[in-house]
Amino acid sequence: MSVLDQNFKPEYYFEEICRYPHGSYHEKPLSDYIVEFARKRSLQYRQYDNCNVIIYKNATPGYENHEPVILQAHIDMVCEKSPDSKHDFLNDPIEIFVEDNAVKAKGTTLGGDDGMGVAYILSILDDDNISHPDLECVFTVQEEVGCYGARDLDYASLRSKRLIGLDNMHADYTEVTSSGSNKLALKKDINKADTDKNFYIMKVQGLLGGHSAYYINSERANSIKLSARILNNLNKQYPINIASIKGGDKENAIPVYCETKFACDEELDTLSENINNFFDSIKAEYIKSDPEIKVSIEKAEKEKVLNDEDSNKLLDTLIILPNGYRHKSLDFEGLTNASENLSNINVDDNTIDIHYFNRAAIESYLDEMSDEIETIAGIYGYTFNASPKTPAWPYVKESQMRNLYKEVYKEKMGYEVKELPTHGGLETSYFVRGIPGVDIVCVGAEVKNYHTIREELDLKTFRSIYLTLVELLKRL
Repeated sequence: MSVLDQNFKPEYYFEEICRYPHGSYHEKPLSDYIVEFARKRSLQYRQYDNCNVIIYKNATPGYENHEPVILQAHIDMVCEKSPDSKHDFLNDPIEIFVEDNAVKAKGTTLGGDDGMGVAYILSILDDDNISHPDLECVFTVQEEVGCYGARDLDYASLRSKRLIGLDNMHADYTEVTSSGSNKLALKKDINKADTDKNFYIMKVQGLLGGHSAYYINSERANSIKLSARILNNLNKQYPINIASIKGGDKENAIPVYCETKFACDEELDTLSENINNFFDSIKAEYIKSDPEIKVSIEKAEKEKVLNDEDSNKLLDTLIILPNGYRHKSLDFEGLTNASENLSNINVDDNTIDIHYFNRAAIESYLDEMSDEIETIAGIYGYTFNASPKTPAWPYVKESQMRNLYKEVYKEKMGYEVKELPTHGGLETSYFVRGIPGVDIVCVGAEVKNYHTIREELDLKTFRSIYLTLVELLKRL
């Protein structure tokens, strides 16, 4: 039984999309559906081994001599569910319902990001009454895990220099820039030995954290850096030997928890007093950004530890390693242009592993930050590895596509669309690299709480933005 309006094509196709599993790396069912859609309509298409799909549709009468345009959306979704949900993302359809004029899912993510954009493209391809130039419709995979579909796209099969990106979750905004990124890793083999000292576990927790693209300039504490700072102060008075450190979770998130196990001659009461007094002296720094930080210490079981020299060098490394906001944008107030996120550390029996996720709107900033961290790695005896850089989408002040969308948007919606820069990464950056000189505008309905089980697609803007998109195509 249908939930959405089957007579309004975007709603029909959004519901169709929900019937096919399409989590990242598992997009083939939806990719095959899109191919079958093209076959039934005798549309030229290409499907690639990674499940990327490109569909071509000829211009409508009177538009044959107009420049072609690319419509682009990604077909994968983030798969999250409630603890009590029995949903199988590899086999089960997304169970949707409508509440408060919004499409929602029962106990799972909805996939409005970017099922909304996919539904728009299929609707346009299925409607011969919409005026448009030649269309090159690109459906990419694995956007949610690194934009790999856009990275590996066959750009030689595209001839358009105009792109409408449909992975925009904010109806009142159009995205206008994004950052490139790269990942850095420091690794060092270690040897440990037994000790007769007392053993303790120190935990730093209760931090707010957040996505490193959007909260890195919010002065939120990094649990790894804060732990190093507290331990370094302790080590100056009561020498310690590190046994293990575990901090951070997702590479693109500010770490909110860090646990350090160490050995020391002093008793628990003495160490606890030192740690609490030091934290009291610095917690004013976090009173607004992280008011719920908790630092605790308790006794632990014995294990092998680093010797004095190696333990001190590890603390020195963590103190010196940079982290956080680096450069600001001069085009947009409050926008970060470059940042470093010390995202993970794991010190176990054999190795020290440290990981970074760095972002920058200007590629040379990535090089600068990488060089600095590589220098520190060399000084303290770590091997260093940097992943290939993802490209940035630099801000272009004058864009014919964006200006035309602003004009159409104001006519249809009654107010002006706002420009939205982001410090995060977008697939559009790969199109900038793959199609030099491409002119981009980002279009989309309102999708709230995406990547969570509270995700919802606003039906009012889903309908109105589609009509705006159709008018935009008519004027190209």
